Amino acid sequence: MTLRITEDEDEIGGHALIDLGQRAASPLLSFRRQDTEPRHLGTEGWQPEIAWLAPLSMTEHDGRTVARFGPSVVDRIEELVPIEIVGQDGTSFGVVSWPFITPAPAGSGMLAASPIPAPSLTQTAPSQETLAGEPGDGLAPLQDLETSPAEPEPPRRASVRDGLVLPEVPREAPRRIWPALVFLVLFAGAGIGAYLYQDLLKAVLAGHPTAPADTPAQPEARTPPAAEAPRLSAAELRQRHGRLLDERATGSAFLALGGTAIEAQQGGAAFRAFEEADPAASADAAWQMARFYDPRTTDTTYRDAAQPDVSRAAYYYALWRNRSPRHTDALRSLCDANTELVGRDERLRAICRP
Repeated sequence: MTLRITEDEDEIGGHALIDLGQRAASPLLSFRRQDTEPRHLGTEGWQPEIAWLAPLSMTEHDGRTVARFGPSVVDRIEELVPIEIVGQDGTSFGVVSWPFITPAPAGSGMLAASPIPAPSLTQTAPSQETLAGEPGDGLAPLQDLETSPAEPEPPRRASVRDGLVLPEVPREAPRRIWPALVFLVLFAGAGIGAYLYQDLLKAVLAGHPTAPADTPAQPEARTPPAAEAPRLSAAELRQRHGRLLDERATGSAFLALGGTAIEAQQGGAAFRAFEEADPAASADAAWQMARFYDPRTTDTTYRDAAQPDVSRAAYYYALWRNRSPRHTDALRSLCDANTELVGRDERLRAICRP
């Protein structure tokens, strides 16, 4: 049987199931990288001396041992690194190109996304009663606060308001000889005219439409804000991801799920969906994966989900080099911006080589 490593789907990240392909005689295993030194994985990282590590659990399936390891091992091994797994009794279970395993959210791995679902951003329009306040609660009614101008007193004498001199209304009847009835009509008309004129001036200066003095102004119509479309939580996206896996969905379905996760600002869920969409077969999936690792990406949805890694970004860009202009240009500019790192990292130098 062949050595096989898969992610433990019962955990959010940082856990892997290692099917050794045969029965293991010893419960302790050694992880040895084949590409560089130091080559032995220890409890504190890579070291020159051999180290024997105990799994979290070991189970038997059809004569094969399956070992389960946590973040102390999974988060320290990068994707595509060739790893030989050896038992303490000297049995070599083979060499495997380490697959991508989602690191623990709170661990030292690449992903930093929190598993806690984001709060819903759906908003409910406040009620008129809430805005206006209840009687006796110390809040003025809505129409008094927003639209209703203070009710003016009827003018009785000349005064200065808002820089305008209002005409004086005669308080005494003119001494000229007029019939009493005509005088009363004119006096009443002048008073009403002055009152309406003052109310008109105040309404214009306040920027509000006029309203009859004896009719309380009505509050402006308030259009409740349109409720935002609810965004999917991390838990809901994980459920969709699981259903697609059970249905053996195509890469385009995972690509669409990744786009939905980006819109919901759930970077961790988007990362897993794009990775499942097979970046080697999908230029869009490769582009999205590169953006997670490209240090030039500033979008918080991407930046909060993965730590910048020039080598990984270059790897995903290079998958479509010379087949996609945007991937080719992005790879070239990324390598040109990190010449010092390219000079030190042999693997990155090979990827950046034209």
